[in-house]
Amino acid sequence: MDYNYNRIFDEIKQLINKSALLWVAFMAGASLLIGILCVTGILPASALWSLLWVVPVGLSLGFVVHYYHKKAELLAKKQQISMMAYHAKKVMENLQQQFPDTFISDCKIKMHYLSKHGIDIDAAMARLGNNVETYNELVMTFLRESDKREDALYDLMQAETLIQYAQSAHTLRVKANELGIINLTDTAFFHEIEAYAGGLDVIRDNWKKLSFELDEAYNILSEYIKSIGLKDDAVDKEGNHITFKMWAEQLQEAFNALEIYDTKKARTILSELIKFQIDSDITSTLQGIITNIDEMMVN
Repeated sequence: MDYNYNRIFDEIKQLINKSALLWVAFMAGASLLIGILCVTGILPASALWSLLWVVPVGLSLGFVVHYYHKKAELLAKKQQISMMAYHAKKVMENLQQQFPDTFISDCKIKMHYLSKHGIDIDAAMARLGNNVETYNELVMTFLRESDKREDALYDLMQAETLIQYAQSAHTLRVKANELGIINLTDTAFFHEIEAYAGGLDVIRDNWKKLSFELDEAYNILSEYIKSIGLKDDAVDKEGNHITFKMWAEQLQEAFNALEIYDTKKARTILSELIKFQIDSDITSTLQGIITNIDEMMVN
């Protein structure tokens, strides 16, 4: 979209010019009248000195016209930036609204894969109010933390850290239950109870089962995420990563900067964000905003 200066401010500048011209015409007419009256003898020749008032008034008038022109241009730029921020937000909202329909339908279809592999997806979705996006976020978090969680549990499998082991097993049970991973939920609960009871030998004897079910859950959920094409972060050409959450937060920061007319900050943020190919339509939209900022700053 082309963000031209608001025509209202162009009209204001024209009114300023017309007012200035009227004042110039008035001063010229008054000066001419005084000159004629002096020539005809109606006024004394000394009255010509009164024409000197034209100089400071003319200079003041020029200054006022220039000042209000700049004021109108500044207001026009602010209006332009406000419209830019508003339009950008609307475009992003429309893109986000278009995204879920087919994506969520696709997720629901592919969730049958989870059901076939021992995950009670119906119960999990019911607990989440059938919110597919929330479920996917929980899956991504679970996958991101899986390796660290298993290593942490193994390290805590000592007599002096059994309480911490029980607490970690409890956290694992809650996370697994949220996702409907029945076997892992039950096994984690068994380890939690045994840890609180001081059953270190029992825990060690059953560690392989817990480790296996953690790996199995990881593989099943990874396949699901891969099937819907969901990623947790984006990568630029130089190999730098940014999480989608952080990307969205920075985008909001850029919009906030536009709303307070800080185009330099907004441009800096947007220039970094478009390096990450989140979506071609989104990238095109952000590039358009940057282009409009550049054109506006030149003007």
